[in-house]
Amino acid sequence: MGTKKVDWHGSFAVIVTPFTKDGRIDEAAYRTVVDLVIQAGCHGVISAGSTGEFFLMTNAERKRVFAIAVDQAAGRVPVIAGTSAIRTEDVIDLTRAASQVGCAGAMILPPIYIQVDDRELIEFYSRISDEADLPIMLYNSPRAVRNTLTPQRVQQLMNIENVVAIKDSSRDMQQMNDLVRFCGDEIQVFVGVEDLLLPSLAVGAVGAVAMVPQVVGPMAVELFEAAVSGDMKRAQKLHLQILRVYDLFKVGSGYIAIKESMNLLGKPGGYSRPPMQSFNEEQKAQLRTILEDVGLLNP
Repeated sequence: MGTKKVDWHGSFAVIVTPFTKDGRIDEAAYRTVVDLVIQAGCHGVISAGSTGEFFLMTNAERKRVFAIAVDQAAGRVPVIAGTSAIRTEDVIDLTRAASQVGCAGAMILPPIYIQVDDRELIEFYSRISDEADLPIMLYNSPRAVRNTLTPQRVQQLMNIENVVAIKDSSRDMQQMNDLVRFCGDEIQVFVGVEDLLLPSLAVGAVGAVAMVPQVVGPMAVELFEAAVSGDMKRAQKLHLQILRVYDLFKVGSGYIAIKESMNLLGKPGGYSRPPMQSFNEEQKAQLRTILEDVGLLNP
């Protein structure tokens, strides 16, 4: 089994990367977002994950936001770098850079776009572990890549020295059951969506690595804390609120929904980059209704 262990748990926020209207990274806004999620009680920050739109940034820009996030977090919580890419060499380069600036780990999808077999998948993560030497959070996102990290595959991958955790965004509770059952004694199992945090914690997950803390503030953290403390009535109430918040993702692109919701709340969500586009007024009105329903905005 992997020899490194971490105590990652709770609510890890996958933060947005605010861009200016002309497409530049807004460093001041980015630093504010880091502060917002830490002040909300989050237990970790993910820099340049999918919600951070890593796919719209150059490798140099990704390295830059890793450094900014670590600097702004200032040791208050661990910062995990999103270092996913197609080429193994790019992942290694990004992961090394994350290590050099002080990131606590790297969150890594299987190779993007291309299909690989088990042998190739093991070689991919093994090389990253050996050549970058940073704790690895596996990232299972069947809707985003062609290589699903099944519990059987994860059992093989957790033998790699630096593999210490997994974020599972499959939305499959049977998958979550099996990850906890077969892998949970060796690695930290996180769910990738807060609307499944309560049932995932019930079967043994250690937390969520997801998007909404930067929108809802302490609510996502309070859901985790209520559940693990056994306050089920409180946890169920918060769970229903989070379910309503997740209706944001039915309005349009989830990444834009997060940014637009933050902007409506006076937080620095900022703009995106092409081909992503800002929401129209009708979409923004739908977001406003959802935010009003959960008490984040006044009607």
